[in-house]
Amino acid sequence: MNSHPCRTWNIGQRATMAAAFSAAAFCAFAAGAASAAPAPVEILKEMPPQGSVRQGHVVYVDDGRCPEGEVKRIIGGNQGTGVARQVECVKRPRVPAKP
Repeated sequence: MNSHPCRTWNIGQRATMAAAFSAAAFCAFAAGAASAAPAPVEILKEMPPQGSVRQGHVVYVDDGRCPEGEVKRIIGGNQGTGVARQVECVKRPRVPAKP
């Protein structure tokens, strides 16, 4: 019935380590979720100049050339690496109300 003190300590240490790992994982998840919050949507009135939208960034443009209820979605390219800017008409994104 005597338990070895080291074995008890190891179990406690494992539980403490597991709790610390869980807390760290939760904090990492929470930080990632906070940074994944959608950025405010801005809709421009005219096309931005070539090379002004960074590669992978999305910009919306309402210049009247897309069908009713749609705007242009521009995904920035990179002329230096040969990645072309992508342009297509998409449904108008919801713009959050200003507080």
